[in-house]
Amino acid sequence: MNRVVQLAAMLCAACVQRPPHATVIVHEGRAPTSHAVLVMPTTCMTYADVSLCRPASWGSQEGTLRAPASFGEVIDPALRLKLELAGFTLAEAGALRLGTADRVEVNGESRVTEPTEGPRTVAELGFDDARAVARSLALTSVLVPRLTIRPAGPGEVSGELTVALVDVATSQPHWTVRCQETMYDIYDTPNRLANCVGNGVLAVLAPENLIGRAL
Repeated sequence: MNRVVQLAAMLCAACVQRPPHATVIVHEGRAPTSHAVLVMPTTCMTYADVSLCRPASWGSQEGTLRAPASFGEVIDPALRLKLELAGFTLAEAGALRLGTADRVEVNGESRVTEPTEGPRTVAELGFDDARAVARSLALTSVLVPRLTIRPAGPGEVSGELTVALVDVATSQPHWTVRCQETMYDIYDTPNRLANCVGNGVLAVLAPENLIGRAL
């Protein structure tokens, strides 16, 4: 079945879709707390067609809507808002630019040079390198969101959004929150998953800031 036709058919089912519910796992001996953390962008992995991690490959339901460059473009803003409501101070990996240790003299002023190739922000680093950056900033934890797309029956796929708060020193998670539902489009479903996970975090850390019905 053509993916655009398939997507249109799934949209009808989305009208009566139940909201996803968060599963929160607090690991033994690691009481959940809010603090300053390095937050990484949402990455995507799939056990189905690899193109499913590229929103543009799904086709657009609305000719006037631009497909997001990644699912993180939809998930991250909603998720970060919930994390801030939960009391976290976020050091955004995508906003932390990398510089080399080399300095050059320009008109008598010393300047740090930026890399001309390779990663330019912390968001582009692997996890171990990101941990090293967090440690240098005196941050004790890294928030790692990941969207996993799996087959979910004939003509359907499900999306599972997992957010883990990982200890910088040990690489072990303090807690993990996950939400899963059938993916019906590239805008609403990722947003619902982000709010679901965010509400799961709020329910544990700041239930007084949980507005409306928890997802």
